[in-house]
Amino acid sequence: MQMTTSNVAHGRARRDQQLALFESRDAAFLARCRALAVLVARDKGEVSINDVRSLMELPRGVSPSVFGAVFRHRKFEAIGYTQAAHPDAHARAVRVYKLKGEK
Repeated sequence: MQMTTSNVAHGRARRDQQLALFESRDAAFLARCRALAVLVARDKGEVSINDVRSLMELPRGVSPSVFGAVFRHRKFEAIGYTQAAHPDAHARAVRVYKLKGEK
C-alpha cells in the first residue's frame, strides 16, 4: 500500500482538528492530565500515556481518544517509544516524553 503525501497531510489535518476539539471541549481534564504527567516526569525522568492512564480515570462520556492530546504541549519533548499498556491499544507504540529543558 502506497501512502501519498496528500493522504498523510490529510490524515494529520484530521488528527489535529480532533485534538483541537479536545483542547477546547475537555480543557479541564487535559490540564489535570498534564499536571500529573509533569509530576511523573519529574519523579521518574520520563513519562508516557501509560503513566497518565494508570492514574487518571476517564470521565463518563469523554472519548478515550482525548488522551492523545495530553502531550501536545510545549512542556513535553518526545524522547523514545514504549508499548501501550492497555489491552484495547493492541500493544501499539506510544511515545515517551521528558520535560523540555530537563535531563
